Amino acid sequence: MSTPPAEATRVAMLARVVYPLHGFGGIERHVGHLVTHLARLGVSGTLYVQPPPDGHRPTAAEIPALADGRWALSTLRYDRTSPLLPPNGILGRQINYPWYSWQLGVTAAAAVRRGAFDVVHSQGLCATGYAAIRARDPLLRRVPFVANPHGMEEFRTPDWRKWLAYAPFRALYAYGHRTADRAIATDACTKDDLPRYLGVDPARVAVVPSAIDVDECLGFVRADLRADLRARLGLGESGPTLLSVGRLERNKGFHILIAALAGLRDELPPQWRWLLVGVGKERSALEQQAREADIAAHVTFVGKLDDAELHSLYEEADLVIHPTLYEGSSLVTLEAMIHRKPIIASAAGGIPDKVFSGRNGYLARPGSVEDLAEKLRAALANRARWPAWGEESVKIVTSTFAWPVVARKTVELYRELLCEC
Repeated sequence: MSTPPAEATRVAMLARVVYPLHGFGGIERHVGHLVTHLARLGVSGTLYVQPPPDGHRPTAAEIPALADGRWALSTLRYDRTSPLLPPNGILGRQINYPWYSWQLGVTAAAAVRRGAFDVVHSQGLCATGYAAIRARDPLLRRVPFVANPHGMEEFRTPDWRKWLAYAPFRALYAYGHRTADRAIATDACTKDDLPRYLGVDPARVAVVPSAIDVDECLGFVRADLRADLRARLGLGESGPTLLSVGRLERNKGFHILIAALAGLRDELPPQWRWLLVGVGKERSALEQQAREADIAAHVTFVGKLDDAELHSLYEEADLVIHPTLYEGSSLVTLEAMIHRKPIIASAAGGIPDKVFSGRNGYLARPGSVEDLAEKLRAALANRARWPAWGEESVKIVTSTFAWPVVARKTVELYRELLCEC
C-alpha cells in the first residue's frame, strides 16, 4: 500500500461520546479535541458516536473539525435498555456497549472495505466489535488499526463487587486491544499496564499522551466570575486556599486528604481553606468526616461548576491536591498545571509523568494518610517556591501535554503504521 501524504490521511474515529454533545468528561473531551486538532493538521475522516441526547445536529462551533467538511459525523444508536435501567450503569453498559461496539464495527468495516479510510482509530470499549470483524477479514487487516483504552478503571478498582461486575468489560477491553496494530498508552509510566492488564504485545504499545487544549482552558477564565467566586466562597481573607476537583467517590481519595488535613490541624495557617469541587455519593460521608475531624469550618463542598467557573476558580487557588487512589492520565492534574499551580498528587496512573517532587510539587503514596500529610507539610514549608513550581507546571504541559504536540504525535503514529503496510 502506498503511503498517503499526511494531509490526505483519512481516519475512522470509533467512539461513543464527544464533547460537548455528550457531556464534559475526560474521554468526551479527548475525542472532541483529537479530531479538532487532527483536522488542523489536514487529516480528514468520520467521527462515529451515539446521537446527541436532544437529537439536534451539532454545529461547527460545537465540533470545529466539522467546519470545513474534512470531517463528517455518523451516529449510531447506543441506548437499547428500558427507561427504568440507567444506560450507563454497570448493568446497562453490559447490555448496551457490546451491541453498540458490534454495530460500530460492522459500519466501519463496510466503509474500510470500500476504501473510505486509511486508518481506523478506536476509543475505549469501541475497539471490540471492529477487532472481532477485522480478525476474520484479511482485507481489513491491511488497514492500520489503532486502539486507545484510556484509563481502564475496570482493571483498577479495589472494590470486589465492582471487580466482579466489571468482568465482562475487562474481557472486551483485552480482546479489542490485543488485536490492534498499536494500542495507546496515554503516559510513559503506564505503558506496562497494557501488557499486564490487556495482554497487548509490548512491541505494539505506543505512548501518545492525553492532552488538554491550553487556549480553551485559559479562555474560560473571567474576571467577573473570579470576583463572584471570591465573594461566594469567602476567599477574601483566607489563605492558603487548597483546591481539589473530582467525583465524590471513594477511589478519588478525598477521605485520605481529610484525614491528612486533620493531622496537620495545629500546623496549618489559621485562615487555611480547602475547596472540594464535584458531586457524588460520598459527599455526606465526607462532610461527616470533616465535622468529626473538627476541620469543617475550613472545608467548603463547592458542588458542580461549569467550565468557566471551574477554570476561574483554579486562578483563585494557591495549591491543588489530587489524592486519588487510582487514576488514568488525570485531566484534573493537567488543568491545574496550565493555571500555574503547584500540585500535590498521588503517584498513581499517569500522574508521575506530570508531577515531579521538588520541581512542580510533590508526589504522595496513594492511600497513605501519613505520606500525604508529610508532603503537605513539606509544601507549606516551601511556600515561597510555589510560583516557580507553577511556572514549571506550565512548561511541562506545553512541551508534552498540549493538543498541538499530541496531535502531531498521533499523526506520526499513523504515518509509521502506513509505512509498515
